[in-house]
Amino acid sequence: MNHEFFLERMHRAIMPSTGCTEPVAIALNTATARKHVRGSIKKLTLTLDNYLYKNAMGVGIPGADERGVALCAAMGVTAGNADAQLRVLDHVTPEALRAAKQMVFDGLVTVNTREDVHGLLVESVIETQEDTVRVLTLGSHTNIVRIDHAPFEPYVEEHGDDALNADPIRACRLADMLDFAKNVPLEKLLFLQEGIDMNMAIAEKGLTFGLGRAVRTLIEQGAIGHSPVSRAEELCAAASYARMSGVSMPVMTATGSGNQGITLLLTIEGVAQSLGIDRETKLRAAALANLVNIYVKTFTGTLSAVCACGVASGLGASVGVVYMLGGGEEQMLFAMQNILGSICGMICDGAKEGCANKVQLSSGLAVKSAFLAMNGMNVRGGDGIVGSELYTLFENLGHLVREGMESTNSVIVKIMSKGSDCPV
Repeated sequence: MNHEFFLERMHRAIMPSTGCTEPVAIALNTATARKHVRGSIKKLTLTLDNYLYKNAMGVGIPGADERGVALCAAMGVTAGNADAQLRVLDHVTPEALRAAKQMVFDGLVTVNTREDVHGLLVESVIETQEDTVRVLTLGSHTNIVRIDHAPFEPYVEEHGDDALNADPIRACRLADMLDFAKNVPLEKLLFLQEGIDMNMAIAEKGLTFGLGRAVRTLIEQGAIGHSPVSRAEELCAAASYARMSGVSMPVMTATGSGNQGITLLLTIEGVAQSLGIDRETKLRAAALANLVNIYVKTFTGTLSAVCACGVASGLGASVGVVYMLGGGEEQMLFAMQNILGSICGMICDGAKEGCANKVQLSSGLAVKSAFLAMNGMNVRGGDGIVGSELYTLFENLGHLVREGMESTNSVIVKIMSKGSDCPV
């Protein structure tokens, strides 16, 4: 693969988002419907896949003091900028928030879920006195594929497995990604520094409260020593907690997830700060980490029942750390085996502040796995589901996530729906 292929894939996978990307994807969809419909709204009907629904249930919404799927759908209508992609809720006024709450209170918003779809789905239908509009998002958070006025024609859903299986990045070797990271002109990677700076800004905010402040306190008190591991954990925990609690600051995402963008970029940044790694090496490591993350997600899917911050972005970050430490392909494979041999079963039970604990764990393990790999330590291939080379490593993971855990997500949603803290 040439450099332009890898650059295009990174640019497509990395974009800024204000707020958790699942409620934001909902708001983007409903804002688009509102932009195209005529008249005053009588009814908003929202249909989601079960995975996206899970991640939108209980997470903070930018500009809101309450939570819930119905509210973020209504906020897309009353406050959303349909042209702003994942920053659709950057400017939520008190008046717009009150109007959204009133829509929910008046029973104008209905939320449905579907378990029979493959991949990400957001469908909104807005009915007014004079018009009805349907907007359909498929496959990824910003991929709006249909905007229709009634009467509607049936649509054919894309089969997510087929699209992922055909992704050309699957034909790439680790050597191809490493060659790109080493040799691409540095100026082509400067956008990654912009992402690091963006995520560092919200990390600094997050260090003032919640888990970020708690981790910093533990470091200062000596319970956790100063090290590359603790610096990465500190930054990642702070940024993720701030984001999950609804702080209205943008985050640079990766493969549709702000927490994955945080885990990738701030793990690399934390280690670079701690060890005094130069900027060029850091950015080349970040590029390699992002490509590995993209590669992994073609096996696990956009959303799944496992926490991708561990098995995808944390794993990618670990490869990037090995790069900064001067390791080669063997040590990078070792680091990936160490990750999957440790936390491949960590579930995704929806987006919320508790995700910051998983991000912290994933970041710290990424760094430790890299150092273990540099010392010749790995979980060997054939140990459980751990493969012995790049493709089988993630082919096994994909089978586990998308076949073995097919019913796990439904059980998680049922458990979460029993709680009073997750309003629909």
